Amino acid sequence: MEFTLLIDLGLIVVAATLFGYIAKVLKQPSLLAYILAGIAIGPIGLGALGYSFGGIPIGISNMQDIRILSELGIAFLLFSIGVELDARKLFSVGKLAGIGATLQVVLTIAIVTLFGVVFPEIISFEQSIFLGVILAFSSTMVVLKLLGDNYQINTLHGRILIGFLLIQDFLVILAIPLLKGIGSAIGPSFFGLVVIKVAVLIGAAALINRHLLPRVFRFSLNYHEEFYLAALSSCFIFIALALLMELPIAIGAFIGGLALSTLPYNTEIFNKIRGLRDFFVIIFFVSLGMQLTFFFAAIPIALIAFIIAMVFIIKPLMYYLTTLFSGFGSRVGLIVALGLANVSEFSLIVAQMGYNPLDPGSSILSRGLFSVIILTITISMVLSPYLMRSYAGVNKALEKAGKRLPKRLKGARFSRKLASLEMIPKKLEGHIIVIGAGTMGSSIAKALYKNHSLNVVDQDSEVVYSCIKQRINAFYGEADEPESLRKANPKDAKLVVLAIPNIKASLKALSFIKRANKITPVFARAHYYGDALKLYRAGADFVCMPYVVGGNVFLKNIGRFLDSGKISTVINLQNEYMRYLEEKAKEEKQHFGL
Repeated sequence: MEFTLLIDLGLIVVAATLFGYIAKVLKQPSLLAYILAGIAIGPIGLGALGYSFGGIPIGISNMQDIRILSELGIAFLLFSIGVELDARKLFSVGKLAGIGATLQVVLTIAIVTLFGVVFPEIISFEQSIFLGVILAFSSTMVVLKLLGDNYQINTLHGRILIGFLLIQDFLVILAIPLLKGIGSAIGPSFFGLVVIKVAVLIGAAALINRHLLPRVFRFSLNYHEEFYLAALSSCFIFIALALLMELPIAIGAFIGGLALSTLPYNTEIFNKIRGLRDFFVIIFFVSLGMQLTFFFAAIPIALIAFIIAMVFIIKPLMYYLTTLFSGFGSRVGLIVALGLANVSEFSLIVAQMGYNPLDPGSSILSRGLFSVIILTITISMVLSPYLMRSYAGVNKALEKAGKRLPKRLKGARFSRKLASLEMIPKKLEGHIIVIGAGTMGSSIAKALYKNHSLNVVDQDSEVVYSCIKQRINAFYGEADEPESLRKANPKDAKLVVLAIPNIKASLKALSFIKRANKITPVFARAHYYGDALKLYRAGADFVCMPYVVGGNVFLKNIGRFLDSGKISTVINLQNEYMRYLEEKAKEEKQHFGL
């Protein structure tokens, strides 16, 4: 019995591995695999059968320890999310994020609560408040994972999504403690106490971030183990502070992560904890699958239909209209809406607050409603990758339907923000197109734009704005979007440079370019040998692999020194290179504070 928790963890990892391999073979999201693994080994799967092998159970029936691990997993996941996020990104979409997210959360809770008032025989008033809070928030963890996997963190829609989610996460910090005292939550004194507690925790994070954390991490930067332990210690210190103030540990961990996010070492911190983060991702999603019970026969169909409509229709519609009327266009609004058509990991905490399986009679949520909520959270997370992929087809359908709308509803005001991210010559012919103005692409663009007709296409709105400020022709667009490529006019281009790291997007862009004009030269970049081979086979004329080029130059200079025996043959341009490095180091110091 003393090894029960260890055995349960082993079962979770083995089942997740097995289902993960199956998902890869079937080309399905790993998130779906982990949830199915939880169902398979949980109380409604092998756990219900009671089988064992040599006295070791091959299923999990006791969820108490797993629930604790799941809560710790959520806390650590939110800590890692906080570390990775940069709250300063909110400033570019701050007004939209602040007003839009707050309005959506308030309206969602109000609509669900009103449903409870109108239909008290279906759901009680207290249950409707809990349900409203549960449905109001979207999953930061799922959305960030999808954006990261598709290299879309710094896209315009990525920034807007992150902005909405960050505001939501701060709002849920207030909502969760209020739900703990739902009976007295309407009193201003209770609300004031919650606000004070959260303010104290945020203030403590600001002080620690300013006076303690920089010194600790600056000292431990050269020590692998101490740096790693300092990151973990920060997480548990803020968890302890949250417990002292009777706040959920996930909130403390998230604020602790945000405290680290402003440090110049936040990327190194995130890379150090990535492995542990991935382990907790597995635990969280497998435990989510294990909590599915399917005991909702007594729940009215009308309530189930209402919950589905709120998550997949009403809430996304709010975000779509907010983004559209803010001037970011239908396409960006649609991606944002579909990206937020899910339910948050915080909602699992709220659901667990409302239902106690050891004492169902004292719970606010019934067993059936709890089961419906967990199933809704699960399905919404599973569908997220598919919904975000479907935006192109949905956008075409909306454009087709939009042709019938009156002119006043199709005005340029709905895409006015995009117009500021576009500077294109009237005549595009014999020009060079640079797709992707990151580290490599921006260097190419700066070297070429004075002597050549140049057009830069990038999915990072800040990069595009920077190019326009420097009088470099540029516009906002994505490499795998046909509309963006048509606007760049590769048919009449002298050269196309694909300087993006995403191989899937590069291949799609290359295919479009070669269909437009087979003889248009295309230079591309690749990180892996297999990717370079794919690009050549797809028609690329030249593929640069930065690491291979760097290694070849390094080896060439070593060979030059060994052949001549004179170091002067290698360092003849050292002074110029040193000046270049000094300029870049100065920029680096100003940007990162190093």
